Amino acid sequence: MITAGPRTAPPLAPLHYEEQEWNGLRLLAYDESGDGRIVEALGDPATADHIIVLVPGNDNYLGNYFDPSRPTRPRVNGATLLRTMGEVATGESFAVVVWMGYDTPRGFFEGAMRGPARRAAPDLVRLTHYLPGDAHITLVGHSYGTVVCGLALAEGRVDDCIALGSPGMGGSSTADLRYSGNLWVAQGRDDWIRRFPRGRLGDLGHGPTPLRPGFGGLRIETGDIPGHCAYYTEGSESVRNMARIALGRYEEVTLVDPVARTPLPRPAAPARSAALPAQRAAAVPGERIAR
Repeated sequence: MITAGPRTAPPLAPLHYEEQEWNGLRLLAYDESGDGRIVEALGDPATADHIIVLVPGNDNYLGNYFDPSRPTRPRVNGATLLRTMGEVATGESFAVVVWMGYDTPRGFFEGAMRGPARRAAPDLVRLTHYLPGDAHITLVGHSYGTVVCGLALAEGRVDDCIALGSPGMGGSSTADLRYSGNLWVAQGRDDWIRRFPRGRLGDLGHGPTPLRPGFGGLRIETGDIPGHCAYYTEGSESVRNMARIALGRYEEVTLVDPVARTPLPRPAAPARSAALPAQRAAAVPGERIAR
């Protein structure tokens, strides 16, 4: 079992994205160096109309990725999202990518630092460009994962971003993050993250909550979920709203303040070529999974 190592470990090499089969799983990247990283596809991204990229927060690493008993358990959350999308979809194809692809911070103090997110964001950006160019891409970040998403938005290919229980996204508005797509935000009534310090000084802190008026987010209903790690609860309004957004069913999303503003229309996808079979490509600049 891989355990959390010293926090003075050298920077990790960029992830290499290439679809591979490993112990019966469909992986897009796998790296055992340091505490380990893994990027797993649930469903087939090469043929999906809609793809969710799930970005977890603190204290997740390869050694606990397959443990379903943990509160954060990103792999279980990805499977819940996939099932919920299946309940909402009407003929569309879809997939979930669980992006455990960075050295996550350990504990509260490291979680207040911007460094891990700044180092992670380029690999997340590269994943969005590796995925098929005509797919609808939704980033879903939880807790510190929302910081990583926030720093990736300017250069990533992202149609929608969902921030769950965010300590801040590294900027003061969607304009500051240089993001022109839809930002959806959620914070449960009992989530302790509301007490997270909201200032920013150098590498410390992540800025204001994306719930703040003027940030540019659309606040979605979560239903009656407990604490900080229950956003993916099966059957909850929270997970149903994620599925609706990821499938482009904006009119079905329940908003906390539906009169504040309406979502931007989803960009039209480019026409697909039926002549191209599904192919896989290594993720180096300019390459992606082709249709």
